[in-house]
Amino acid sequence: MKNLKADIMVIDDTLDNLRVLNGILNLNGYKVRGAPNGTMGIKAVKLSPPDLILLDIMMPDMDGYEVCRRLKSDDDERIRNIPVIFISALDQAVDKVKAFSVGAVDYVTKPFQMEDVVARIETHLTLRRLQSQLELLVKERTSHLEEALARQEALAAGYSRFVPPEFLQFLNRDDITTVELGDQIQMEMTILFADIRSFTTLSEQMSPQDNFNFINAYLSRVGPVIRAHNGFIDKYIGDEIMALFPTSVDDALQAAIAILETVAEYNKTRQRPGRQAIAIGIGLHKGPVTLGVVGEAQRLEHTVISDAVNLAARLEGLSKLYGASIIVSRETLESAANPAAYRVRCLGETDVKGKQKAIAVAEILDGSVPDAIARKLQTKADFEAGLQYFQNSNYRMAKEAFERASANNLNDKAVRHYLKRVNYRLAFDDALEWDAR
Repeated sequence: MKNLKADIMVIDDTLDNLRVLNGILNLNGYKVRGAPNGTMGIKAVKLSPPDLILLDIMMPDMDGYEVCRRLKSDDDERIRNIPVIFISALDQAVDKVKAFSVGAVDYVTKPFQMEDVVARIETHLTLRRLQSQLELLVKERTSHLEEALARQEALAAGYSRFVPPEFLQFLNRDDITTVELGDQIQMEMTILFADIRSFTTLSEQMSPQDNFNFINAYLSRVGPVIRAHNGFIDKYIGDEIMALFPTSVDDALQAAIAILETVAEYNKTRQRPGRQAIAIGIGLHKGPVTLGVVGEAQRLEHTVISDAVNLAARLEGLSKLYGASIIVSRETLESAANPAAYRVRCLGETDVKGKQKAIAVAEILDGSVPDAIARKLQTKADFEAGLQYFQNSNYRMAKEAFERASANNLNDKAVRHYLKRVNYRLAFDDALEWDAR
């Protein structure tokens, strides 16, 4: 079928050729424009790009090869893509090869048969039209693929806010869609639990919206600190954070200290009426953990299971009892690269549910209020001496040591806790002694 709207540009310095081509092509339904030399032809093409160009080679001001070369190197993609058919008296193979090398799609030798010229024009217009349709289709498909990829990336980014990317990496999964029920891996990590003290009391004084605003303001400050120290957040449990540190104990210890410092800065913004400064407790323990996927076919959840997780959670709970900001198991502290780099106070041994042996624990003083650190360091010798006496069941000497510590730091909860235990033991011993009389 003839393309009645095709626009043909003929560039030839021979007027007879222009007239002949113009007349026959018009009869075949084409719109025809002519240019008597290469310079004018290029200008006409740039002014209004045609659908196809018939181009002579031997012209005085600029030969057809140079005209074609300039058109094919134009900045305008529309011009570069116009099919060019050479019509020339040059009939040597080298001439044809040169024509194709500069970008021609076909070559017609003079004298030519008009039927041959028209057939070639229609063929190349059809090819160009099909190519344009294909390019448009490819462009549309590419656009759809890019949109689908963008949605997929957005979805993956959304999932990563619910499932830590590190979790997928440890399970050797590329994305959340490949995770299966029962996937699991065992490895050693340091577990950190952090909890806001007296959150229930704070929460009762706030509206539901204020509660969410408060928790999110707190978490938005603490989360980046954890990531900055090579950790990742496994889950939020209300106001409590559970984070994992797969690289080293020091990452977790430094993160805990940095969290305290971050909370101290956050408290400076909570000095307006109706707002209270907050305090947090942190528990740390290192041990083997199992990361995996639990649930059932319609509801999966990532989780971490191990005694180490339970112990870290219990240490965080002890932080309130001892009035400590950071509590770490002694075993974990000793696995740090340089335990002496931290200001530490021993807190003795504590019984942990499910453990046959008591767990030695310590308080990290770094990151706390400077005055509190100074007071605890000042009374450290008496306090730790009292612990030693207590563990050796020398309760009277323990009481004297703890009372000396208490005299210099009346608000030390750990001292008060042990004094209470010592007094209980002494009262019990006195009762036994009385019964023996």
